[in-house]
Amino acid sequence: MDREGGSSRAYCKATLKNRGLLGHIMSGGASTEDSEPLFVLEPLPELSGIIESYFDASPFLLAITAGAIVYFLVKFNDPMVKIGATSLLKLGVNYYITGSLFYAMIFTSAYILVFFLILAAMNWDDLKSLLGMDKARILSIGTFVVSTWTLVVLGTAIGMPAGPGIIVCTSVTAYLWWTYYSLEPTTT
Repeated sequence: MDREGGSSRAYCKATLKNRGLLGHIMSGGASTEDSEPLFVLEPLPELSGIIESYFDASPFLLAITAGAIVYFLVKFNDPMVKIGATSLLKLGVNYYITGSLFYAMIFTSAYILVFFLILAAMNWDDLKSLLGMDKARILSIGTFVVSTWTLVVLGTAIGMPAGPGIIVCTSVTAYLWWTYYSLEPTTT
């Protein structure tokens, strides 16, 4: 009987130990260095090597690509056709040079951003009239962006994670902005 009781106690201790270990594993008790990264942008430290791959690329290929982009930008009148044709060309060349669709999309996205910034600058007067932009609205939007950035910097300084911090700070600033404009008397 003592023998059965002894093995029974050992079995209970082993079971409790395994359950405790399982609870530790399930609760994420391992250190952050041992855990798998959950963020998609993990390969970004390789960015300098990827940028260097452009310097290793054939100058002939880069010249042909630049010529084709200039040709498409001049040939088409519609800006959406221009951006569609040139960004598909850029995506293909970026993928060929980098060997990574992830980096090809990052470089193509940067190209699209620069394209639309230049397009907006070229058509600034039309853009201002279509959006009803005046000096007060530009100042208001600038204040919104600076306030959000300031809150994110302050939040990061007190230990708030950057990703959720941007969302929270943008929401707070948007609420304050909306409250100000809903309470401000209209001047018409």
